[in-house]
Amino acid sequence: MNVSSSSSSSSSALGNTSLKGFGGLASGLDRDALIEQLTLNTNNKITKTQQSITKQEWRQEAYNSITDKMIDMEDDYLSYSGKTSIVNNDLYAKSVVTVKGNSASTALVSATGYSNLLDYVSVKGVSQLASSSYFTSKKMTVGDSDTVATKSTKLSELTGFDEDKIKAMTINGKSFDVTGESKISDLVNAINSSDAGVKATYVESTGSFMFFDKETGEQSDIELSSEAEALFGDKASHFTAGKDAEMYVSYGGSKPVAIKSHTNTFNVDGLKVTASGTFGDINVDGSGNVTYDASASVSFTATANADKAVERVKSFIEAYNKMVEEVNTHVTTRPAKGYDPLTEEQEDEMTEKEIEKWTNKAKEGILYNDNEIRDFAFELHGMMNDIVAGGISYSDLESIGITLSSDHADGGQITFDEDKFRKAMESDSSKVEEIMCGSEGKTGFGQTINKQLTPYATRYASRNGNSYGRLIEVAGSEKLVATKTKNEIYDKIQGFNTDLDKWKAKLKVEEDRYIKQFSNLEKLINSMNTQASYLSGLSY
Repeated sequence: MNVSSSSSSSSSALGNTSLKGFGGLASGLDRDALIEQLTLNTNNKITKTQQSITKQEWRQEAYNSITDKMIDMEDDYLSYSGKTSIVNNDLYAKSVVTVKGNSASTALVSATGYSNLLDYVSVKGVSQLASSSYFTSKKMTVGDSDTVATKSTKLSELTGFDEDKIKAMTINGKSFDVTGESKISDLVNAINSSDAGVKATYVESTGSFMFFDKETGEQSDIELSSEAEALFGDKASHFTAGKDAEMYVSYGGSKPVAIKSHTNTFNVDGLKVTASGTFGDINVDGSGNVTYDASASVSFTATANADKAVERVKSFIEAYNKMVEEVNTHVTTRPAKGYDPLTEEQEDEMTEKEIEKWTNKAKEGILYNDNEIRDFAFELHGMMNDIVAGGISYSDLESIGITLSSDHADGGQITFDEDKFRKAMESDSSKVEEIMCGSEGKTGFGQTINKQLTPYATRYASRNGNSYGRLIEVAGSEKLVATKTKNEIYDKIQGFNTDLDKWKAKLKVEEDRYIKQFSNLEKLINSMNTQASYLSGLSY
Protein backbone atom coordinates (compact mmCIF):
# COMPACT_ATOMS: atom_id res chain seq x y z
CA MET A 1 0.00 0.00 0.00
CA ASN A 2 1.24 3.53 -0.78
CA VAL A 3 0.97 6.08 2.01
CA SER A 4 1.36 9.68 0.97
CA SER A 5 3.59 12.00 2.90
CA SER A 6 0.70 14.31 3.63
CA SER A 7 -1.42 11.53 5.07
CA SER A 8 1.46 10.29 7.19
CA SER A 9 1.75 13.61 8.95
CA SER A 10 -1.93 13.99 9.90
CA SER A 11 -4.51 11.72 11.45
CA SER A 12 -7.19 10.06 9.35
CA ALA A 13 -10.88 10.44 10.18
CA LEU A 14 -11.63 10.29 13.90
CA GLY A 15 -8.06 9.06 14.57
CA ASN A 16 -7.21 11.01 17.71
CA THR A 17 -10.81 11.78 18.81
CA SER A 18 -13.56 10.16 20.81
CA LEU A 19 -16.17 11.06 18.16
CA LYS A 20 -18.42 8.29 16.90
CA GLY A 21 -19.39 9.56 13.46
CA PHE A 22 -22.81 10.93 14.40
CA GLY A 23 -24.63 13.36 12.09
CA GLY A 24 -27.30 15.98 12.80
CA LEU A 25 -30.80 14.54 12.31
CA ALA A 26 -32.45 17.94 12.13
CA SER A 27 -29.74 19.89 10.33
CA GLY A 28 -28.58 17.08 8.06
CA LEU A 29 -25.00 18.08 8.83
CA ASP A 30 -22.19 15.52 9.35
CA ARG A 31 -21.39 16.78 12.79
CA ASP A 32 -18.28 14.69 13.46
CA ALA A 33 -16.77 15.37 10.05
CA LEU A 34 -17.17 19.09 10.67
CA ILE A 35 -15.69 18.84 14.17
CA GLU A 36 -12.76 16.88 12.79
CA GLN A 37 -12.07 19.68 10.32
CA LEU A 38 -12.44 22.30 13.03
CA THR A 39 -9.94 20.43 15.29
CA LEU A 40 -7.58 19.45 12.46
CA ASN A 41 -4.76 21.66 13.71
CA THR A 42 -4.79 20.10 17.19
CA ASN A 43 -5.10 16.59 15.74
CA ASN A 44 -2.06 17.22 13.54
CA LYS A 45 -0.06 18.38 16.55
CA ILE A 46 -0.95 15.15 18.38
CA THR A 47 0.15 13.05 15.40
CA LYS A 48 3.36 15.04 14.97
CA THR A 49 4.17 14.62 18.66
CA GLN A 50 3.53 10.88 18.52
CA GLN A 51 5.80 10.62 15.49
CA SER A 52 8.47 12.64 17.29
CA ILE A 53 8.35 10.15 20.17
CA THR A 54 8.68 7.24 17.74
CA LYS A 55 11.65 8.86 15.99
CA GLN A 56 13.41 9.37 19.32
CA GLU A 57 12.78 5.72 20.18
CA TRP A 58 14.27 4.69 16.83
CA ARG A 59 17.22 6.99 17.45
CA GLN A 60 17.77 5.43 20.87
CA GLU A 61 17.52 1.95 19.38
CA ALA A 62 20.20 2.82 16.81
CA TYR A 63 22.49 4.29 19.49
CA ASN A 64 22.02 1.25 21.74
CA SER A 65 22.87 -1.15 18.91
CA ILE A 66 26.24 0.60 18.56
CA THR A 67 27.03 1.00 22.28
CA ASP A 68 26.02 -2.59 23.06
CA LYS A 69 28.68 -3.77 20.61
CA MET A 70 31.22 -1.43 22.17
CA ILE A 71 30.54 -2.60 25.73
CA ASP A 72 30.62 -6.25 24.63
CA MET A 73 34.03 -5.67 23.00
CA GLU A 74 35.27 -3.97 26.15
CA ASP A 75 34.05 -6.85 28.33
CA ASP A 76 35.18 -9.72 26.14
CA TYR A 77 38.24 -8.53 24.22
CA LEU A 78 39.66 -5.29 25.64
CA SER A 79 39.62 -6.14 29.33
CA TYR A 80 42.62 -7.99 30.77
CA SER A 81 40.29 -10.43 32.51
CA GLY A 82 37.87 -10.77 29.57
CA LYS A 83 37.00 -14.34 28.61
CA THR A 84 38.41 -13.75 25.10
CA SER A 85 40.84 -10.95 25.95
CA ILE A 86 43.34 -9.83 23.31
CA VAL A 87 45.21 -7.62 25.79
CA ASN A 88 46.10 -10.39 28.26
CA ASN A 89 49.80 -11.20 27.87
CA ASP A 90 49.14 -14.87 28.58
CA LEU A 91 47.49 -15.22 25.16
CA TYR A 92 50.85 -14.66 23.47
CA ALA A 93 53.07 -16.40 26.02
CA LYS A 94 54.86 -19.65 25.29
CA SER A 95 52.33 -21.76 27.14
CA VAL A 96 52.34 -24.96 25.08
CA VAL A 97 55.08 -27.09 26.62
CA THR A 98 56.47 -30.11 24.77
CA VAL A 99 58.39 -32.83 26.58
CA LYS A 100 61.40 -34.09 24.62
CA GLY A 101 63.51 -37.22 25.10
CA ASN A 102 63.17 -40.94 25.47
CA SER A 103 59.65 -41.94 24.35
CA ALA A 104 59.20 -44.23 27.35
CA SER A 105 60.03 -41.34 29.67
CA THR A 106 58.08 -38.64 27.83
CA ALA A 107 54.97 -40.82 28.09
CA LEU A 108 55.24 -40.46 31.88
CA VAL A 109 55.72 -36.66 32.01
CA SER A 110 53.56 -33.66 31.10
CA ALA A 111 54.16 -29.98 31.72
CA THR A 112 52.31 -26.67 31.67
CA GLY A 113 53.18 -23.06 32.46
CA TYR A 114 56.41 -21.30 31.69
CA SER A 115 59.83 -20.83 33.25
CA ASN A 116 62.63 -18.47 32.26
CA LEU A 117 64.95 -21.43 32.85
CA LEU A 118 62.97 -23.71 30.54
CA ASP A 119 65.81 -24.17 28.07
CA TYR A 120 68.21 -25.14 30.89
CA VAL A 121 66.03 -27.60 32.80
CA SER A 122 66.12 -31.37 32.32
CA VAL A 123 64.54 -34.10 34.40
CA LYS A 124 66.89 -37.03 35.03
CA GLY A 125 64.26 -39.24 36.58
CA VAL A 126 61.46 -39.78 39.10
CA SER A 127 62.44 -42.09 41.91
CA GLN A 128 59.02 -42.39 43.54
CA LEU A 129 55.45 -41.14 43.14
CA ALA A 130 53.44 -39.55 45.91
CA SER A 131 51.33 -41.91 47.97
CA SER A 132 48.72 -41.37 50.65
CA SER A 133 48.85 -42.65 54.17
CA TYR A 134 46.53 -45.55 54.96
CA PHE A 135 45.29 -47.59 57.90
CA THR A 136 44.74 -51.36 57.69
CA SER A 137 42.57 -52.65 60.51
CA LYS A 138 42.97 -55.84 62.41
CA LYS A 139 41.01 -58.86 61.12
CA MET A 140 37.27 -58.53 61.69
CA THR A 141 35.78 -61.77 63.09
CA VAL A 142 32.30 -62.74 64.19
CA GLY A 143 31.79 -63.12 67.95
CA ASP A 144 34.29 -65.40 69.66
CA SER A 145 34.88 -67.43 66.50
CA ASP A 146 37.56 -67.18 63.86
CA THR A 147 34.92 -66.65 61.15
CA VAL A 148 35.87 -63.69 58.99
CA ALA A 149 33.10 -61.08 58.72
CA THR A 150 31.51 -60.16 55.41
CA LYS A 151 30.19 -56.82 54.20
CA SER A 152 26.70 -57.83 55.30
CA THR A 153 27.78 -58.63 58.88
CA LYS A 154 26.20 -56.37 61.52
CA LEU A 155 28.63 -54.23 63.51
CA SER A 156 27.23 -55.60 66.80
CA GLU A 157 28.26 -59.11 65.69
CA LEU A 158 31.95 -58.14 65.29
CA THR A 159 34.43 -59.16 67.98
CA GLY A 160 35.01 -56.31 70.43
CA PHE A 161 32.29 -54.04 68.97
CA ASP A 162 29.68 -52.58 71.31
CA GLU A 163 27.07 -49.84 70.95
CA ASP A 164 28.95 -47.25 73.03
CA LYS A 165 32.21 -47.59 71.08
CA ILE A 166 30.36 -47.60 67.73
CA LYS A 167 28.61 -44.31 68.55
CA ALA A 168 31.72 -42.67 70.06
CA MET A 169 34.28 -43.62 67.40
CA THR A 170 35.62 -40.84 65.12
CA ILE A 171 38.01 -40.68 62.17
CA ASN A 172 39.76 -37.35 61.68
CA GLY A 173 37.34 -35.93 64.24
CA LYS A 174 34.21 -36.98 62.35
CA SER A 175 31.53 -39.29 63.72
CA PHE A 176 29.19 -41.44 61.65
CA ASP A 177 25.48 -42.18 61.74
CA VAL A 178 25.67 -45.92 62.39
CA THR A 179 24.53 -48.26 65.16
CA GLY A 180 25.13 -51.88 66.14
CA GLU A 181 22.36 -52.86 63.71
CA SER A 182 24.25 -51.27 60.81
CA LYS A 183 26.17 -53.54 58.48
CA ILE A 184 29.86 -53.26 57.61
CA SER A 185 28.83 -51.93 54.19
CA ASP A 186 26.73 -49.22 55.91
CA LEU A 187 29.76 -48.03 57.87
CA VAL A 188 31.89 -47.94 54.70
CA ASN A 189 29.22 -45.87 52.94
CA ALA A 190 28.85 -43.53 55.92
CA ILE A 191 32.59 -42.85 56.02
CA ASN A 192 32.81 -42.29 52.26
CA SER A 193 29.88 -39.87 52.23
CA SER A 194 31.25 -37.86 55.15
CA ASP A 195 33.79 -35.03 55.12
CA ALA A 196 36.33 -37.03 57.15
CA GLY A 197 38.75 -36.84 54.20
CA VAL A 198 39.32 -40.57 53.92
CA LYS A 199 38.28 -43.29 51.46
CA ALA A 200 37.10 -46.47 53.17
CA THR A 201 36.76 -50.01 51.88
CA TYR A 202 36.36 -53.47 53.39
CA VAL A 203 38.40 -56.34 51.95
CA GLU A 204 36.51 -59.59 52.59
CA SER A 205 39.49 -61.76 51.57
CA THR A 206 41.57 -60.41 54.46
CA GLY A 207 38.76 -59.39 56.78
CA SER A 208 40.18 -55.87 57.15
CA PHE A 209 38.93 -52.32 56.83
CA MET A 210 41.25 -50.03 54.92
CA PHE A 211 41.15 -46.24 55.28
CA PHE A 212 43.08 -44.11 52.76
CA ASP A 213 43.77 -40.42 53.26
CA LYS A 214 42.44 -38.45 50.27
CA GLU A 215 45.57 -36.29 50.32
CA THR A 216 48.96 -37.62 49.29
CA GLY A 217 52.47 -36.99 50.56
CA GLU A 218 54.32 -37.14 53.82
CA GLN A 219 51.91 -34.69 55.44
CA SER A 220 48.89 -36.94 54.89
CA ASP A 221 47.54 -38.51 58.07
CA ILE A 222 44.59 -40.42 59.53
CA GLU A 223 43.57 -39.74 63.12
CA LEU A 224 41.49 -42.36 64.93
CA SER A 225 39.85 -41.70 68.29
CA SER A 226 40.64 -44.08 71.17
CA GLU A 227 37.26 -45.77 70.61
CA ALA A 228 38.08 -46.26 66.90
CA GLU A 229 41.50 -47.70 67.77
CA ALA A 230 39.82 -50.12 70.18
CA LEU A 231 37.60 -51.33 67.34
CA PHE A 232 40.03 -51.32 64.41
CA GLY A 233 43.47 -51.63 66.04
CA ASP A 234 46.10 -49.24 67.35
CA LYS A 235 47.61 -46.71 64.95
CA ALA A 236 51.21 -47.63 65.77
CA SER A 237 50.73 -51.16 64.43
CA HIS A 238 48.31 -50.57 61.56
CA PHE A 239 49.20 -47.18 60.04
CA THR A 240 51.42 -46.68 56.97
CA ALA A 241 52.70 -43.15 56.32
CA GLY A 242 52.35 -41.43 52.96
CA LYS A 243 55.31 -40.50 50.80
CA ASP A 244 56.24 -37.41 48.81
CA ALA A 245 56.99 -37.75 45.13
CA GLU A 246 60.69 -37.28 44.26
CA MET A 247 62.03 -35.91 41.01
CA TYR A 248 65.66 -35.29 40.11
CA VAL A 249 66.29 -32.15 38.09
CA SER A 250 69.43 -30.77 36.48
CA TYR A 251 69.94 -27.10 35.62
CA GLY A 252 72.23 -26.45 32.69
CA GLY A 253 74.08 -29.73 33.07
CA SER A 254 74.58 -29.44 36.83
CA LYS A 255 74.42 -32.40 39.16
CA PRO A 256 70.84 -33.60 39.68
CA VAL A 257 69.04 -32.18 42.70
CA ALA A 258 66.04 -33.77 44.35
CA ILE A 259 62.73 -31.93 44.32
CA LYS A 260 59.93 -33.18 46.52
CA SER A 261 56.18 -32.68 46.16
CA HIS A 262 53.18 -33.80 48.21
CA THR A 263 51.48 -34.58 44.88
CA ASN A 264 52.82 -35.88 41.59
CA THR A 265 53.03 -32.34 40.22
CA PHE A 266 56.24 -30.38 40.78
CA ASN A 267 56.84 -26.65 40.48
CA VAL A 268 60.11 -26.24 38.64
CA ASP A 269 60.71 -22.48 38.64
CA GLY A 270 57.20 -21.77 37.35
CA LEU A 271 56.96 -24.84 35.16
CA LYS A 272 54.42 -27.35 36.46
CA VAL A 273 55.70 -30.86 35.72
CA THR A 274 53.43 -33.84 36.39
CA ALA A 275 54.74 -37.42 36.56
CA SER A 276 52.59 -40.52 36.16
CA GLY A 277 55.34 -43.11 36.75
CA THR A 278 58.93 -43.61 37.81
CA PHE A 279 61.85 -43.66 35.38
CA GLY A 280 65.56 -42.92 35.16
CA ASP A 281 66.78 -45.72 37.46
CA ILE A 282 67.73 -43.21 40.17
CA ASN A 283 70.14 -44.36 42.87
CA VAL A 284 71.57 -42.30 45.72
CA ASP A 285 74.55 -43.66 47.66
CA GLY A 286 75.43 -43.02 51.28
CA SER A 287 77.39 -39.88 50.35
CA GLY A 288 74.44 -38.40 48.46
CA ASN A 289 75.87 -39.01 45.01
CA VAL A 290 73.20 -39.57 42.40
CA THR A 291 73.47 -42.02 39.52
CA TYR A 292 70.86 -42.31 36.81
CA ASP A 293 70.16 -43.60 33.32
CA ALA A 294 71.08 -40.63 31.13
CA SER A 295 69.17 -42.03 28.16
CA ALA A 296 65.92 -41.70 30.14
CA SER A 297 66.29 -37.94 30.74
CA VAL A 298 63.70 -35.48 29.40
CA SER A 299 63.84 -31.77 28.61
CA PHE A 300 61.28 -29.15 27.57
CA THR A 301 60.50 -26.67 24.83
CA ALA A 302 57.67 -24.13 24.83
CA THR A 303 55.76 -22.47 22.03
CA ALA A 304 52.87 -20.03 21.94
CA ASN A 305 49.39 -21.28 21.15
CA ALA A 306 49.20 -19.70 17.70
CA ASP A 307 45.81 -21.15 16.78
CA LYS A 308 44.19 -19.80 19.92
CA ALA A 309 45.66 -16.33 19.41
CA VAL A 310 44.67 -16.25 15.72
CA GLU A 311 41.07 -17.19 16.44
CA ARG A 312 40.73 -14.67 19.26
CA VAL A 313 42.25 -11.71 17.38
CA LYS A 314 40.27 -12.63 14.27
CA SER A 315 37.06 -12.71 16.30
CA PHE A 316 37.80 -9.30 17.80
CA ILE A 317 38.56 -7.66 14.46
CA GLU A 318 35.34 -9.09 13.02
CA ALA A 319 33.36 -7.63 15.93
CA TYR A 320 35.18 -4.30 15.60
CA ASN A 321 34.56 -4.10 11.84
CA LYS A 322 30.89 -4.90 12.31
CA MET A 323 30.58 -1.96 14.69
CA VAL A 324 32.53 0.33 12.31
CA GLU A 325 30.30 -0.72 9.41
CA GLU A 326 27.16 0.08 11.40
CA VAL A 327 28.42 3.54 12.37
CA ASN A 328 29.55 4.25 8.81
CA THR A 329 26.15 3.22 7.43
CA HIS A 330 24.41 5.64 9.77
CA VAL A 331 26.55 8.63 8.86
CA THR A 332 26.38 8.01 5.10
CA THR A 333 22.69 7.09 4.72
CA ARG A 334 20.35 10.00 4.04
CA PRO A 335 16.76 9.86 5.30
CA ALA A 336 14.18 8.76 2.74
CA LYS A 337 11.81 11.60 1.86
CA GLY A 338 8.13 11.14 2.59
CA TYR A 339 8.57 8.35 5.13
CA ASP A 340 7.34 9.25 8.60
CA PRO A 341 6.35 6.85 11.37
CA LEU A 342 2.96 5.31 10.60
CA THR A 343 -0.14 6.20 12.60
CA GLU A 344 -2.30 3.43 14.04
CA GLU A 345 -4.95 4.20 11.43
CA GLN A 346 -2.45 3.81 8.60
CA GLU A 347 -1.17 0.52 10.02
CA ASP A 348 -4.76 -0.79 10.18
CA GLU A 349 -4.94 -0.44 6.39
CA MET A 350 -1.64 -2.27 5.73
CA THR A 351 -0.35 -5.84 5.91
CA GLU A 352 2.40 -6.90 8.33
CA LYS A 353 4.96 -7.00 5.51
CA GLU A 354 3.90 -3.57 4.26
CA ILE A 355 4.25 -2.13 7.76
CA GLU A 356 7.69 -3.72 8.19
CA LYS A 357 8.89 -2.48 4.80
CA TRP A 358 7.63 1.05 5.46
CA THR A 359 9.10 1.17 8.97
CA ASN A 360 12.51 -0.04 7.83
CA LYS A 361 12.52 2.63 5.13
CA ALA A 362 11.44 5.29 7.62
CA LYS A 363 14.30 4.30 9.98
CA GLU A 364 16.94 4.84 7.29
CA GLY A 365 19.11 7.85 7.99
CA ILE A 366 17.79 8.19 11.56
CA LEU A 367 21.32 9.18 12.70
CA TYR A 368 22.32 11.07 9.55
CA ASN A 369 23.95 14.38 10.55
CA ASP A 370 23.87 13.32 14.22
CA ASN A 371 26.78 15.23 15.77
CA GLU A 372 27.81 12.59 18.31
CA ILE A 373 27.76 9.75 15.79
CA ARG A 374 29.68 11.87 13.27
CA ASP A 375 32.34 12.62 15.89
CA PHE A 376 32.57 8.93 16.70
CA ALA A 377 32.81 8.00 13.01
CA PHE A 378 35.67 10.47 12.65
CA GLU A 379 37.43 8.80 15.60
CA LEU A 380 37.05 5.38 13.97
CA HIS A 381 38.45 6.70 10.69
CA GLY A 382 41.58 7.80 12.53
CA MET A 383 41.97 4.77 14.82
CA MET A 384 45.03 3.43 13.01
CA ASN A 385 46.73 6.82 13.40
CA ASP A 386 46.03 6.66 17.13
CA ILE A 387 47.56 3.18 17.32
CA VAL A 388 50.70 4.37 15.58
CA ALA A 389 50.81 7.44 17.83
CA GLY A 390 50.78 5.04 20.78
CA GLY A 391 54.23 3.80 19.78
CA ILE A 392 53.43 0.86 17.47
CA SER A 393 54.78 1.36 13.95
CA TYR A 394 52.54 0.61 10.99
CA SER A 395 55.22 -1.66 9.56
CA ASP A 396 55.16 -3.72 12.77
CA LEU A 397 51.39 -4.03 12.53
CA GLU A 398 51.76 -5.01 8.90
CA SER A 399 54.31 -7.66 9.80
CA ILE A 400 51.75 -9.48 11.97
CA GLY A 401 48.94 -9.14 9.41
CA ILE A 402 47.02 -6.15 10.80
CA THR A 403 46.46 -3.25 8.38
CA LEU A 404 43.96 -0.55 7.57
CA SER A 405 41.43 -1.45 4.89
CA SER A 406 42.29 -0.07 1.45
CA ASP A 407 38.63 0.89 0.96
CA HIS A 408 38.49 4.46 2.25
CA ALA A 409 34.68 4.43 2.12
CA ASP A 410 34.24 1.61 4.66
CA GLY A 411 34.65 3.83 7.71
CA GLY A 412 38.08 2.71 8.90
CA GLN A 413 37.77 -1.06 9.03
CA ILE A 414 40.80 -3.23 9.80
CA THR A 415 42.01 -6.14 7.68
CA PHE A 416 43.49 -9.26 9.22
CA ASP A 417 45.84 -11.70 7.50
CA GLU A 418 45.55 -14.94 9.48
CA ASP A 419 48.58 -16.59 7.87
CA LYS A 420 50.86 -13.66 8.63
CA PHE A 421 49.67 -13.47 12.21
CA ARG A 422 50.13 -17.20 12.75
CA LYS A 423 53.66 -17.13 11.32
CA ALA A 424 54.51 -14.17 13.54
CA MET A 425 53.22 -16.08 16.58
CA GLU A 426 55.29 -19.10 15.67
CA SER A 427 58.49 -17.18 14.94
CA ASP A 428 58.43 -14.38 17.53
CA SER A 429 55.42 -14.41 19.85
CA SER A 430 57.07 -11.88 22.18
CA LYS A 431 56.99 -9.29 19.39
CA VAL A 432 53.31 -10.01 18.77
CA GLU A 433 52.71 -9.64 22.51
CA GLU A 434 54.41 -6.24 22.53
CA ILE A 435 52.36 -5.02 19.56
CA MET A 436 49.05 -6.27 20.93
CA CYS A 437 49.52 -5.58 24.64
CA GLY A 438 52.09 -2.79 24.64
CA SER A 439 55.23 -2.38 26.66
CA GLU A 440 57.14 0.41 28.33
CA GLY A 441 56.55 3.51 26.19
CA LYS A 442 54.11 1.71 23.88
CA THR A 443 50.37 1.60 24.43
CA GLY A 444 49.62 -1.44 22.27
CA PHE A 445 46.98 -2.25 19.66
CA GLY A 446 44.21 -3.39 22.02
CA GLN A 447 44.81 -0.81 24.72
CA THR A 448 44.79 2.05 22.21
CA ILE A 449 41.47 0.96 20.74
CA ASN A 450 39.99 0.65 24.23
CA LYS A 451 41.36 4.07 25.17
CA GLN A 452 39.81 5.71 22.10
CA LEU A 453 36.42 4.00 22.52
CA THR A 454 36.09 4.76 26.23
CA PRO A 455 35.07 8.46 25.84
CA TYR A 456 32.08 7.27 23.78
CA ALA A 457 30.92 4.17 25.68
CA THR A 458 32.31 2.20 28.62
CA ARG A 459 31.08 0.05 31.46
CA TYR A 460 33.48 1.81 33.83
CA ALA A 461 32.55 5.45 34.44
CA SER A 462 35.47 5.79 36.87
CA ARG A 463 37.87 5.49 33.93
CA ASN A 464 36.15 8.30 32.07
CA GLY A 465 35.70 11.23 34.45
CA ASN A 466 32.64 9.61 36.08
CA SER A 467 30.91 9.32 32.69
CA TYR A 468 29.78 6.19 30.87
CA GLY A 469 30.64 7.92 27.60
CA ARG A 470 29.08 10.50 25.35
CA LEU A 471 26.93 8.03 23.38
CA ILE A 472 25.59 6.58 26.63
CA GLU A 473 24.82 10.09 27.89
CA VAL A 474 22.71 10.63 24.79
CA ALA A 475 20.80 7.33 24.69
CA GLY A 476 21.55 5.28 27.83
CA SER A 477 22.07 1.53 27.67
CA GLU A 478 20.16 -1.58 28.71
CA LYS A 479 23.53 -2.96 29.84
CA LEU A 480 23.94 -0.10 32.33
CA VAL A 481 20.84 0.08 34.52
CA ALA A 482 21.72 3.46 36.01
CA THR A 483 21.57 5.08 32.55
CA LYS A 484 18.17 3.79 31.38
CA THR A 485 16.31 6.83 32.73
CA LYS A 486 19.29 9.15 32.82
CA ASN A 487 19.99 10.18 29.24
CA GLU A 488 19.10 12.93 26.80
CA ILE A 489 16.72 10.92 24.63
CA TYR A 490 14.76 9.75 27.67
CA ASP A 491 14.36 13.38 28.73
CA LYS A 492 13.19 14.35 25.23
CA ILE A 493 10.62 11.55 25.16
CA GLN A 494 9.36 12.64 28.57
CA GLY A 495 9.01 16.18 27.24
CA PHE A 496 7.10 14.96 24.18
CA ASN A 497 4.79 12.89 26.40
CA THR A 498 4.02 16.01 28.41
CA ASP A 499 3.23 17.86 25.16
CA LEU A 500 1.11 14.92 24.00
CA ASP A 501 -0.99 15.01 27.19
CA LYS A 502 -1.44 18.77 26.70
CA TRP A 503 -2.62 18.44 23.08
CA LYS A 504 -4.95 15.56 23.93
CA ALA A 505 -6.49 17.61 26.73
CA LYS A 506 -6.89 20.58 24.35
CA LEU A 507 -8.54 18.33 21.75
CA LYS A 508 -11.03 17.09 24.36
CA VAL A 509 -11.95 20.67 25.29
CA GLU A 510 -12.40 21.65 21.64
CA GLU A 511 -14.52 18.60 20.85
CA ASP A 512 -16.74 19.13 23.88
CA ARG A 513 -17.24 22.79 22.90
CA TYR A 514 -18.15 21.99 19.30
CA ILE A 515 -20.42 19.11 20.30
CA LYS A 516 -22.27 21.45 22.64
CA GLN A 517 -22.56 24.09 19.90
CA PHE A 518 -23.89 21.55 17.38
CA SER A 519 -26.34 20.20 19.98
CA ASN A 520 -27.66 23.71 20.56
CA LEU A 521 -27.96 24.17 16.79
CA GLU A 522 -29.93 20.94 16.51
CA LYS A 523 -32.28 22.08 19.28
CA LEU A 524 -32.78 25.45 17.60
CA ILE A 525 -33.52 23.87 14.20
CA ASN A 526 -35.92 21.41 15.82
CA SER A 527 -37.72 24.30 17.51
CA MET A 528 -37.90 26.23 14.25
CA ASN A 529 -39.18 23.16 12.40
CA THR A 530 -41.89 22.69 15.05
CA GLN A 531 -42.98 26.35 14.70
CA ALA A 532 -42.94 26.13 10.92
CA SER A 533 -45.09 23.03 11.04
CA TYR A 534 -47.55 24.74 13.41
CA LEU A 535 -47.79 27.86 11.23
CA SER A 536 -48.22 25.73 8.15
CA GLY A 537 -51.21 24.06 9.80
CA LEU A 538 -52.92 27.41 10.56
CA SER A 539 -52.93 28.48 6.91
CA TYR A 540 -55.58 25.90 6.13
